[in-house]
Amino acid sequence: MAAPMWRWAAVCGVYLIAFFWAIPVLMRTFYIAIRKPKQFFSRKKRDIRPACLDDPKLGAHGFVRLNSESEGIKMHYVANGGENMPLMLLLHGFPEFWYSWRHQLKIFCQNYRVVAVDTRGCGESEQPKGIYSYDLKKLRDDIKELILSFGYNSCILVGHDWGGAMAWAVAGKYPELVDKLIIMNCPHPAVMGPYLKTHYKQMLKSWYMFFFCLPYLPEWLFLSGDLKMIENTFCGKVMGAKPGAFTPEDIEAFKYTFSRPGTVTCAMNYIRAAILGKIASGGYGKPKALIQAPTLVIWGTNDGALQSEMAELSGKHCRDFTLKFIEGASHWVQQDEPDIVNQHITAFLAK
Repeated sequence: MAAPMWRWAAVCGVYLIAFFWAIPVLMRTFYIAIRKPKQFFSRKKRDIRPACLDDPKLGAHGFVRLNSESEGIKMHYVANGGENMPLMLLLHGFPEFWYSWRHQLKIFCQNYRVVAVDTRGCGESEQPKGIYSYDLKKLRDDIKELILSFGYNSCILVGHDWGGAMAWAVAGKYPELVDKLIIMNCPHPAVMGPYLKTHYKQMLKSWYMFFFCLPYLPEWLFLSGDLKMIENTFCGKVMGAKPGAFTPEDIEAFKYTFSRPGTVTCAMNYIRAAILGKIASGGYGKPKALIQAPTLVIWGTNDGALQSEMAELSGKHCRDFTLKFIEGASHWVQQDEPDIVNQHITAFLAK
């Protein structure tokens, strides 16, 4: 009886923190809505697909139906490079989709079959219903099925943000599938939970994760002002990349994609499942076995969401670990400093 009571209390605690953060968010929202109501309540109808999403230099679009173990989800991807080349699989974060890897798709296709995936619920992939459809174990197994569906036994696995969490999980559970692991601005799962509970600055940076646990309200705010949050996330002072990293067409591509009905909820369900799922499973548990694949972590030091110290701590969970900080780069490091990121990847793969 004690364990269910503890979990019930923990869930109540999560919602209390969420409501705490909802107060200043709503106050600021109402202030903006009163000052600029026309702008705040505007919503552009997006029927025309941005041309950059169909740039042939990025690759060809395709779909694959996963097997029943992954609920038979239909996944969208963009692939570049010869089918006889080694597989490099790219996993995006939040709020992103395959297009976040546009700078890598054009470069690494010379030596790899580079595939950028829309993970479940995002972009043009199918949207399973319910928070727990986005549990990390299900996301992890999606990636396993993708690798096998493409006709490969292993790959170079690359992940950023939540895509990094998936990549860590795949490398930990299915080491035979990962030849080399490349992570960008995402700590090892065994680092994030304990660090969050003991470091005040990280708790402040992670406020949005608790806020997103609320129903409906986060989605409404995300879509308000014609998806103004997209602009603030990628170009704002706190989280934004350097000026010019995102063109107006890039921002429109993200807005077009997240205008798709249900996409925002699915993307936020990643965070909801991560927090509430940990409570349901009884906490963070013991650290898993060491990551066996040679691992490169690339980290932008000007990350508004994650403390850089967690990058160094992640090395304790890897057998063969390389860390590259990119000074001044934002959380969106592969889009902010693509040339430097691509150089680090190239050097790592050449070892």
